[in-house]
Amino acid sequence: MKKSFKILSLLILSSSVLITSCKKSDPIAPAAPSGDSNWKFGDYTYIRAASSQKSQTNDSKTLTVIAVSTAGVGTYGAFSGSGLTLSFYSNLGVGKYNLGNTELLVSNPGTKILDVSCTIGTAVNTGATLYTPNALSTDVTADITKDANGQYHVALSKPVTLFKDVVVGGGVPNAANSYELTINNAY
Repeated sequence: MKKSFKILSLLILSSSVLITSCKKSDPIAPAAPSGDSNWKFGDYTYIRAASSQKSQTNDSKTLTVIAVSTAGVGTYGAFSGSGLTLSFYSNLGVGKYNLGNTELLVSNPGTKILDVSCTIGTAVNTGATLYTPNALSTDVTADITKDANGQYHVALSKPVTLFKDVVVGGGVPNAANSYELTINNAY
């Protein structure tokens, strides 16, 4: 179950990134952070261009996955393009969620845990790297809200450290083993 959940999360993120990346566009310069939705990972701020939310209920537990991605190539070199995958049991309601990884989320379905991962290097062909928390963070919480249209929104104002987890195509050259992540209104 844990492995299939991680694969499902990666597939949703990949689909979102592929749809965005397949659009023909000229390279864009990094924009100032949008007030609508963005995230800062390490030294770079990424602007939301596309997203998807899906929920599935099994045994009275509703797992919700939000995949958010950037558009265009940008000017971040090998760090261009990013995607967030945010997973949580939405049947637990809105509010503050501790941050964790897939294993913690799946093994604690009655606890407000947000499984957060960030992939960088999604807009270039030099490789991509996925980062995740390596333990449950109880000192940093994410705020999850729900708007009038039923969409969930995630904010993480205090930085959390994510660690290199999966490397694809050699990964992002010179990427560090960890970076801090903050999120402004991912949906």
